[in-house]
Amino acid sequence: MNLITQFVDKTLSLLRMGKGWFSKLVSSIVEAGRTHSYVETTNPSQSDTLHKKIAWADESILKKEFEKAVRFALKIMRFGPVKIAIDTTEDPYWGKYGAENTRASIYETSKESWQYINIAIVEPKFIPLMSLPYRQTDDLDDLVIGLLKYIRSLPLRINLVLFDRGFYHWHLIDFLENKQGKKPWPYLILVPKNEAIKKYINQIKGKRGVFTHLGKYTKDQTSWFPQTKIVIFKGIIKDRHQEDIIVCFATNQRASIQLLTDYRKRWNIETGFRIHDEAGIKSKSSNPLVRYFYHILGMLLILMWRLYNYSYEHMVFKRYLKRIEFLSLSISSIENKLPDIC
Repeated sequence: MNLITQFVDKTLSLLRMGKGWFSKLVSSIVEAGRTHSYVETTNPSQSDTLHKKIAWADESILKKEFEKAVRFALKIMRFGPVKIAIDTTEDPYWGKYGAENTRASIYETSKESWQYINIAIVEPKFIPLMSLPYRQTDDLDDLVIGLLKYIRSLPLRINLVLFDRGFYHWHLIDFLENKQGKKPWPYLILVPKNEAIKKYINQIKGKRGVFTHLGKYTKDQTSWFPQTKIVIFKGIIKDRHQEDIIVCFATNQRASIQLLTDYRKRWNIETGFRIHDEAGIKSKSSNPLVRYFYHILGMLLILMWRLYNYSYEHMVFKRYLKRIEFLSLSISSIENKLPDIC
C-alpha cells in the first residue's frame, strides 16, 4: 500500500467501503490538491462521507501515521548532517466559528487563520518532518520543545536549528542551551532589535560584535536566568540603496561570518510552504480536524514527491500529483502491486 492510501486508510478506516470506492476517493483528494480546489467539487458524491470520518478522527492518529511516513522516508534517503528549521504557516479563514482554534492572521486578506507550527529539514533540501496545530491556547515554546524532542527520536544528525525572530524567547533558549543535560542544541535565532540589543549595537566599533546576554523568564512560579551569545554584524550586508543592514543573532555557534550564510538556509522552509500551497486543498469547514487533515496531507504529498525523486527520477511537483491521482484510481495500487513510494 503506498503512503497516501495507507495514511487515509489508517486515519479514517475507509478502505472497508470497497477498494474501488476508496481508490476513487483518494484520487479525488489528490486532484483537489493539484487543482487547488474543493473535494466537494472533484467528488461531490463522497465528500460528505469523507468529512464526517475526518470529524470523528483522532488528531493523535494523524500525527502518528505522518510520523510513520517520515521514518519510512528517512530510512530510504539516509541523510548525512542536516540543518532544520522551525516556523509557522497559516491558512486564511473567513468563517465565524474558528473560536480558540484560529489565530489573528498576518495577512490582510482575512482577520483569522488556521495556523500550524512546522519542523523540516532545510539543508540539503526541504523535507517536512511534522506539523502541529497552533491554537490561541497553545504555548509556542512548549510546541517547539515538543517538536525538538520528537526530532531527537528520528535517525538524523542535526548540525544547526534555525529560527526567525518570532522564536526569540528565553524559555526556548534555556531548553536549547540545556546546561543541566550538557547536550545543547546547535541553534541560530534572528534577534529583534529591542532596547537591550540596541545598546550592544551602539558598542560595536567594527563590523562584528559578540556579547554575552543574560535573560529571565518565569514558569510554574519559578524564575530562571538563562544566557546566550549575541552576535551582531554591521555593514557586511547592504540593502538595495547600499545602506548598511544590521543583523543580530542569538546562538551557541562560533561567531563567524558563516552564520550569515547558514541563516539563509532558513528560507528553504518558506520555499517548502510555497510548494505546499501548490497542493492546497480548499475547505470551508470550521472543524479544526478537517483543516489539519488537509494541511498534513499536503505535507505528506511533498514527502512522497521527495522520496520519488530520490529513488527514481526527477519530476516536477504538479506532474507528480497528477501521477498519484492516476495511480490512486488503479485497484492494483491498493493491492500492494506498486511500490510504497509510487
